[in-house]
Amino acid sequence: MAQQMQNFVSRQRRVRLSRASGIFLALLAGILATAWQLRVRPAEPEAEILTVQPTRFRITRESQGTLEPISTSVIQSACHWTVRILSLVPEGTWVEKGDVVCILDSAEIQEFLRSREIYLIRANAALSASQQQQQIQKAAAERRLSDARFILQSAEMELQQYVHGTYPKKVERLQSDINLSQTQAQTAEEDVAFVRRLWMKGMANRTEMDLAALTAMSREEQLRRLQAEQTLLEEFSNPRTMRQLEHRVDYLNLHLARTDLANSLAETRGRIIALSDQRRLDIYERYARTAKESIEACTLRAPRSGRVIHANNWWARSRGVRTIEEGKSVYFSQAIFEIPDEHELKVSFPLDETLVCRARSGMSVDVCLPGFENDVIEARIDRISNYPRNRIVNGTEIREYVIEAMLLPTDSQRLHLHSQMDATVTLALADEHDAVVVPKDAVVRVNNEPCVMFQQDPDQHKFVRLAVTPGEVHNGDVQILAGLCHGDRILRNAASNIE
Repeated sequence: MAQQMQNFVSRQRRVRLSRASGIFLALLAGILATAWQLRVRPAEPEAEILTVQPTRFRITRESQGTLEPISTSVIQSACHWTVRILSLVPEGTWVEKGDVVCILDSAEIQEFLRSREIYLIRANAALSASQQQQQIQKAAAERRLSDARFILQSAEMELQQYVHGTYPKKVERLQSDINLSQTQAQTAEEDVAFVRRLWMKGMANRTEMDLAALTAMSREEQLRRLQAEQTLLEEFSNPRTMRQLEHRVDYLNLHLARTDLANSLAETRGRIIALSDQRRLDIYERYARTAKESIEACTLRAPRSGRVIHANNWWARSRGVRTIEEGKSVYFSQAIFEIPDEHELKVSFPLDETLVCRARSGMSVDVCLPGFENDVIEARIDRISNYPRNRIVNGTEIREYVIEAMLLPTDSQRLHLHSQMDATVTLALADEHDAVVVPKDAVVRVNNEPCVMFQQDPDQHKFVRLAVTPGEVHNGDVQILAGLCHGDRILRNAASNIE
């Protein structure tokens, strides 16, 4: 009995297995037949018609930028010495205009100023002495020059007196004496002749005759002496006296010139000494003035109201090195801190060189800040860099232009604006409100000519090719510049339905 029951159960299992395998084979055959039918006869796609409507076509480009102040007051060290920072307000502190921000150590400068004041007093005394000596020397030079001129004038007057007075009078007196002597000699000759006649007649004796002859001889001798004096005066005395007087005048002229030259040299020497003392005084005064200005410059005040930012180099600060802090030394013209004007901010962002031709000054951009994505800030492009900068991204060199846009925030937006904030800038490279825009698949090229499938009659399901002029392509849409108008009906997927 048990054996019969086991045989019955095994027979039922074989029946069920045979039925299941039959059903599975039947289903598999149906699936294969359906797949073969689908492969042999594909379904025809359903044509979708698109009506062209006026659409806003906008091409945007997002870039990451940084907010920066348009104007920043950078305070540099005006102290000509390298000094230490004694005190400095913490970075980020809000200060008002005129508040003390930084104090530098001026002890060394004050010691230098005290030492230079002693040299300044000595230089002043030396300059006063040289100026007084110059005045004394000038008075002595004027006196010597006046004496030389007086002596020269006296010699010239003596020369003129001799030429026009003394010599003519001597010549005239000798000439008159000679004339008188000639007259007397002639008279004496006549007397000798008269006495000789009387002596020959016996009316005069020998003594009278000799006396008349002696008188005539003395008159002739006197005439010869006067003529000799005239010859000596004209040929010897007058030339010698003229030479002496002229030589004296020439010598005094040279003496006047030498005196004038000596005075000029002495005056130049005195002026050089005075200028040297003045130069030395100016140098010491400049030292003292520089020291005083440096002492005043050791107290740095805020030129405007704002937040203080220490002028630490970002490269060094990123490595833990701070050059501006209390105890550090600063040199002349080194930037110590800056106060940006946060009332007027700008955003700087890069733009690829292939797109920079579309950007222009005055173009509007949208700025979004992290955490305020729904509050868009308006900005306008103010400046585009003249030259691109190179940047390596994944081993590829990219050339970008830096664009600066001036922010135009509202009063509520201005509250959360600060410099050095990151921002997302959206630049609209193309923005048209009533543009003709169609899907990219609706435009096909036939014989290398772009066209769309245009429906001429709405009642008939028939399309014709229509040549168009495509423009920009953005997000799967293409702008049609010419060929289509608003209200035209075209085929959305022209590539699969074109004849």
